[in-house]
Amino acid sequence: MHEYKKYFSLIFLILTTYSVSAQYITIDNSKTPVELVQSLFPAGSCVQPTNISINGYDFGGGAKSYAAFDSNGSGFPLNNGLIISTGKASSAIGPNSFILSEGPTSWAGDSDLQNAINENNTINATVVEFDFTAVTNHMSFDYVFSSEQYLSNPGSNQCNYSDGFAFLLRETGSAAYENLAVVPGTNIPVKVTTVRAQTPNCPAANTQYFGGFNNNDHPTNFNGQTIILTAEANVIPGTSYHIKMVIADQGNNLYDSAIFIGGNSFNNEIDLGDDRLIANNNPLCEDDTLALTPSPITGAVSYTWLKNSTPIPGYTNVSSPNYTITEAGDYTFVVNQTSCSLFGYIKVEYASITVNNATLIQCDDNNDGITTFNLTNANTLITGGNSNLSIEGYYRSLTEAQNQQNRITNPTAFQNSSTNNIVTVRIENRFGCKEYAEITLQLANNILNTISPVEECDTDDEQDGFFEFNLNEITQEIATDNTLPTGYVIQYFATPANAVVTTAPLSNPFTNTVANQQVIYARIINGPDCYGILPVTLKVNTFQPSNFNTEQKRICKGRSITIGVSNIYDSYSWNTTPVQTTSSITVSAAGTYTITATNNKGCTATKTFTVLESEAATINDVQVISFSGNGNTITVLASGSGNYEYSLDNEFYQDENIFTDIPPGEYTIYVRDKNGCGPTATKHVYVLDYPNFFTPNGDGFNDTWFIKNLHITYPNAKLFIFNRYGKLLKQVAASGQGWDGILNNNPLPSDDYWFTLQMENGKTIKGHFALKR
Repeated sequence: MHEYKKYFSLIFLILTTYSVSAQYITIDNSKTPVELVQSLFPAGSCVQPTNISINGYDFGGGAKSYAAFDSNGSGFPLNNGLIISTGKASSAIGPNSFILSEGPTSWAGDSDLQNAINENNTINATVVEFDFTAVTNHMSFDYVFSSEQYLSNPGSNQCNYSDGFAFLLRETGSAAYENLAVVPGTNIPVKVTTVRAQTPNCPAANTQYFGGFNNNDHPTNFNGQTIILTAEANVIPGTSYHIKMVIADQGNNLYDSAIFIGGNSFNNEIDLGDDRLIANNNPLCEDDTLALTPSPITGAVSYTWLKNSTPIPGYTNVSSPNYTITEAGDYTFVVNQTSCSLFGYIKVEYASITVNNATLIQCDDNNDGITTFNLTNANTLITGGNSNLSIEGYYRSLTEAQNQQNRITNPTAFQNSSTNNIVTVRIENRFGCKEYAEITLQLANNILNTISPVEECDTDDEQDGFFEFNLNEITQEIATDNTLPTGYVIQYFATPANAVVTTAPLSNPFTNTVANQQVIYARIINGPDCYGILPVTLKVNTFQPSNFNTEQKRICKGRSITIGVSNIYDSYSWNTTPVQTTSSITVSAAGTYTITATNNKGCTATKTFTVLESEAATINDVQVISFSGNGNTITVLASGSGNYEYSLDNEFYQDENIFTDIPPGEYTIYVRDKNGCGPTATKHVYVLDYPNFFTPNGDGFNDTWFIKNLHITYPNAKLFIFNRYGKLLKQVAASGQGWDGILNNNPLPSDDYWFTLQMENGKTIKGHFALKR
C-alpha cells in the first residue's frame, strides 16, 4: 500500500511539473450543438447553417464526445473550433501521457462513413450535420486529424488499423455524398494508413501532410496528427446543401481519434483560382501580371480589394470586381452586400531570377583573332551558382534568344567572329521564368616567358626515349618564371587545339608519347578564363654506351688485375670503399665491382664486373675404369677456385674432366687454370685391358698373351688361363712374361681360351681371347 502511494505521488509530481512548463489546449463542454456549428462560420458571413444536430456519446457530468476547443497559446495549429471524437472530448487535453480508449462497445458506428472510406465494422461514431445555401461557387473549411493510432514504433500487425472520418457533402434531396476529407489532389480518404511517416514496421504514405509524432508534453493527448488540411468543393450559388461530419473507431473501441475543425474556417468563398506560390510550383514570373475577373455576384452593393489585409487605393467600394495583380502579396476580394459580405482569397508570389553578365577570356593559338570558346564555362558566373537556374540556350543576339531562333549548337566549341563578340544566354528557373545575360568574348593578350626544355634521362633498362614526367614540377617552373594570377590552375594538353578547348587534358604524371622529344602545351587557367598557352618541350636523353654489359673476370690468387670502361665520359664512380672516380681501377680480391659513368647530359649508365679468384688446380683423385674395351674411362677429380681444363697429352685440352674410349696404356693427366694461374697439375695413371688375341709364331709380335702394366697397378694379382673345357692351362704372375701357347712343351692349337684375373682388392675379371697360328 505504501509503495502504491509513493508511485502515485511520483506520477502526480511529473504531471504537476508538465502543467507548469507546458501549455495544453482547453475544452469547453458548455456549448450547445448550434453554438458549436455556428462557431465554424465567420461573423457577418452571408452563409448561415440550419437544421443543426450533433449526435455522439454523453459520458455524464457534462462530458460528451464533442465540445469546443481553444489552443490556449499552446502552439496547436488551429486557434479554436469544434472537436468531435471517438472518446471523451475533454480527454484530448494534453499532455500526451496515456492511451485514450474510452468509448463503450454499445456506442454505434456509421454506415455513411463506412461507404465513404471503404471500411467496415465502425464503432463509437460522433456525427455533426447541418444545411446551408451556397451564395458563391466554392466552399471550404480547415481541419486537423489526430489519433492514438499514430504509433512511432508499431508492431507489423498494427500497420493496417485506422479509425475513419469523413466530411460528406450532398445537395439537399440527393442521396449521394461526396467525401471532402481526401489527400489533396486525390480521392484517397485521409486516415492513419494514408497519411503517416515511415516507421520501423509500417511504410510511409503522403508524408508531406503528416504533422508529426507527439512527445509527452504535446498540447493534446494524441500520439500524432496531420498538418492543417482543407476540405473544399465547388458548389452552385443558390443551391441548398447538406453536410455530415463523422468520425468513428474502426474494428474496436480502442485507440481513440478526433477531428479538430477550425473556428471561422467554414467559408462559402469566391473562388479566385489557385494560389500562385513557389511551394505550389506555379508562381508568377518577373514582369508577369495576373488579371482577376470574378463573376458579378447577385445582390452585390460594391467590391473591395485588399493586399496583405490593407485596402488597395482606388479599389475600395468600387463597382467593378476586376483587378490585375502586379506584385506579390495576400489578396482578399470582398463583395459587400446589404447585410453581409462575401470573400475570396488568393496568394501570389513572384519567382524572380537574378543573373549576371559574364566575360570569357580565351587564348588564340595562332594569333589570327579567331579562337574557340567553351561558352558553358560562364554558366556559374551567370547563375551565381544557383542550382534552381538552368541555361536554356546560347544565341548570337537578344532577339534570337527571345524568339528562340538559331540557337548555337556547339556551345562548348564556339568560334568568335571579327564583327560580333557578344553571345546572349537564355536562362530559365524551374518554373519556366526567363531572363537573359550577355557573355562578352575576349582574347587573352598576356605575354608569358617560355621555360627551358625540360630534360630528363631515360632511367629504365630499355633506353627507348620515354620517361614519366612530373607535371607538378613543370607547373612550379612556369610559376617561377612568370607572374601568374592568384588562384591560377595549369592543365597540359598534347596539341594547342586541345589546349584552347580543354579537350583531353594530360594525366599527371605524364609519359611522353613521342620518343626522345615532344612538345606539350600548358594552359594557364584563371577562373573560367584562359590566361595563356605556353609550349613546353620535353626531352628524354638516352645513354646506352657500348660494352656496358655485365662482365666476368678472373684474378690469380695473390695477384691483381685492372678493370674499367672507356675514358670518354664526364665522370665515374665505383662502389668501392672509399669511392674511386677513375674510369678504371686495379683490384686484387674477388668481388662485385660496379662503375657508374655519367655523360654530359647528367645521364648515367652502370657496368658490373664480377671478379672471381683463380688458382692452380690440385688433383685429388683419378678414377680409372679398365677392362671395359671401348668403355674404358678416366675421371679426374680436381679442386681449387680456378676455371680448369683437362688434357692427356698437354696439347689438346677439354673442359670436361672425363675422358672416354681410352685404350689401355700409361697416361699423364694434365689439369691447368684457364686464366694461367699457377703450374699445371699432373698425375700418371694406367689403363689396363687384355689383348683379344695373340700369335705365337716367333715373329716377335704378339708371341705371348699378357696384360700390360698389370704388375704396376696390381702387383699381387693372379691370372689363370683355361681351355674351352675349363681345364687350367697356365697361372701367370702379374710380373711374369705371359703365356706362349705351350702346354707341356706342346703348342696348343688355334682356339678360344678363357682367363680369370683375381686382383688383391677382391675384384675378379673374366674374359676370353683367341690363339691364332
